[in-house]
Amino acid sequence: MASFNILIPLDQNQRRAWIKYQLDLRGISLGDIGREHGVTRAAARLALVKPYPRMERVIAEKIGLLPQTIWPERYNELGLPNRRLGRPPESHVNKDKHIITERRRNVKDRRAK
Repeated sequence: MASFNILIPLDQNQRRAWIKYQLDLRGISLGDIGREHGVTRAAARLALVKPYPRMERVIAEKIGLLPQTIWPERYNELGLPNRRLGRPPESHVNKDKHIITERRRNVKDRRAK
């Protein structure tokens, strides 16, 4: 990783432009990143506008920095994402009016029982 001072814009729009510029200097596009990691260009671009730890790591690696250097507001002091990872569980109310949490993958199988 780089050990010199780099001025990264604090403004979100300027930071997005700066990231794209840094990738362009290296001959890399968001489409290239998406294809390399099995996601669409739009999925790779999503990290520029909202938290997406997987793509943040990839983009930062391509630029030669740590993700927390590029997006300090998205990481804590230990360098860990400061938000829950993964999808939030779905909440359902059972017949006793208690909230239960589960993922329903195949609703037809459950209705057949």
